Parts: sequence; C-alpha cells; structure tokens
Amino acid sequence: MLVICEDCAAKYNIEESKIKSDRARFSCRKCGHIIVVEKNDLSSSPANPSDRASQQDNPGKNSAKNKEKKGKQNRKSSGGLSIKFYLILIPAIVFLSMTSAFTFVYFKYIPQLMNEQIDLRVSSISTMFSGTIQKPLLVRNYLQVNKEAERVANLPGVAYAAVVNEKGFVVAGFFGDLDRFESVFADRVKTAGFPKEIIENNKLTENALNKNARFTLGGQEIMDRTEKLTETGGVVHVGLYLSDFDESIQKALFSPLAIALISVIFLGGLLSFLAIARFIGVPLIQLTNIVNRISLGELDLTITPHGPKEVRELGRACERMRYSVKNAIERLRKNR
Repeated sequence: MLVICEDCAAKYNIEESKIKSDRARFSCRKCGHIIVVEKNDLSSSPANPSDRASQQDNPGKNSAKNKEKKGKQNRKSSGGLSIKFYLILIPAIVFLSMTSAFTFVYFKYIPQLMNEQIDLRVSSISTMFSGTIQKPLLVRNYLQVNKEAERVANLPGVAYAAVVNEKGFVVAGFFGDLDRFESVFADRVKTAGFPKEIIENNKLTENALNKNARFTLGGQEIMDRTEKLTETGGVVHVGLYLSDFDESIQKALFSPLAIALISVIFLGGLLSFLAIARFIGVPLIQLTNIVNRISLGELDLTITPHGPKEVRELGRACERMRYSVKNAIERLRKNR
C-alpha cells in the first residue's frame, strides 16, 4: 500500500499484512510528521497499477484530495443543529407561549367579563324600563306602556321587552326584530302574540325583586331579566341577544388590526433573529472551515478574526494556537 506524507509528500510502501490493528502510526523519515494509516483506507487505495502510478506522479494533488476528504468526514461527523436553528426556534417558542397564554386568558377570564357586562346591560335596561312605566301603569295608560315597551325592544342588542300585570297577563310585549329568529317561531309570535314560555322560563320567587335566566328561544340564545314592579305589581321582562356579545368580543380580539399587529410583531421578531443568526453564524462557519484546514496541515493559513466580539476573541485564540503549533513543529524539525 502506498502512503504519502501530507507535509513533505514523501512516499512509502507499506505491506498491509504488517498492520495488525485497525490503525498504525509512524513518523516520516524526512520531516518527522506523524502519519496515521487506517485499514479503512485500504479499500479506497487504487487496485489498478495505473492508478497507483498516477498517485506517485501527483503526490501533492493526492495529498490535497486526502485533506479535503478528511475535512468532509470531520464536518459530517460533527452533527448537531446549527445556531441558526436555535435562533429561529426562540421566536417560535415565544410565539407559541404567547398564543397559549392568550388562549388561557381568553377561556378563563373573557367569559366571566362578558357575563358581567351582559348582567350590567340587561339590569340597567330593565331598571330604566320599569321606572318609566310605573306612572303610566298607575293611571292605566296602557298606550304609553306599549310605546315604552316598543322603544326598549328596538334598542341595540335587545330581543324583546314585555310588561306582565299582577294577574299574569301580558299587557305589552314587543320583539325588536323577529327576522333574527326561526321562521316557525316568528310566525307563531305574529299569530298568537307574545309567547308565554318566556314568562314561564324566568319566574320570580316570592321575595325576589329580580332574576336572570339564560335559555334558547327561536334558535337564539337569550339572557332574560325579570324585574318586579313594586308599586303596581307585576313584572317586566327584557331579553338580550347573547350572540351580539360574542360577536363583539370576537371582533375586538380578532379584528384585522389586531391580527396585523400580531403578524408584524412575529415577522419582525423572526427577521431580527435571522439577522442575528447570520451575524453570528456566518463568522463561526468561516472560522470552523479555516480551523479544519489548519488541522489537516495548512499551518501557514492565517486566521483573520471578524464578526461579534466573542467570535473575534475565539478567532484570535485559534490564531495563537496555530502560531504556537507551527513554531513547535519547526523547533522539532530543527532539533532532529
């Protein structure tokens, strides 16, 4: 087997049978360089005599090829993930964490806040409604009572408004927009009047002054508020569409402006990390390539540090190591 010194290109013929283990080491007689021979190299040695002759004729070229091959093997064996991957992974983790936190807050606190707002709105409307019809009811001015009920029913988000006397009869009952309900229910209201099922679904107990109840009415989720009329007897009913509150919350949280803002923040962070990865990763890759070439025998290759401060410090340390190794080898050669 033909072995060529990587430093001085001296050629040695070694009998393969003398290599007992997987690896053999010996010193070059001319320059003192340590040559390592592995049995894996036997399969790569040319069996054709003409190929061996070409190796003998071009030792420098073959040496460069061996160095390049070993460099590729070292890079493949290094494995692992690059710094760019980790720097891209950071904004992805931050984005997922923010999304998880947003989802947790949405499902834990938003429904509670929404319920509080619904209760506040329906109680304020029912209190105002009961206050405005107290006097007309005392003088039995039912025309005014109907006008007030119709006015309240046409308020935004209000499904209906009704007045029930102390005997349980509906003296005024209006829906704001029957088209929002199912057609069967709307036709029944137009034919039979205000549905008594609303009154049955939210009845006051004996000593209660008001009560809230949620139920489905004609395909719509309704929040019904019953308010007792203390001076005249009877009660008022005010219903709100719950879907309106859900839509308002979704519009606020998932508006185009909010989505655009989140997208800009995420993309800005991603581009920033990519820029940082390039600023740090490229000098490290270049330094690694130079150090690999030096480890294969190119000791005259000068390392020029550049990049961030830490990378420059690493480059200077590698340059000092290269200089020291080169001087040590030169001293060994002179002492031989």
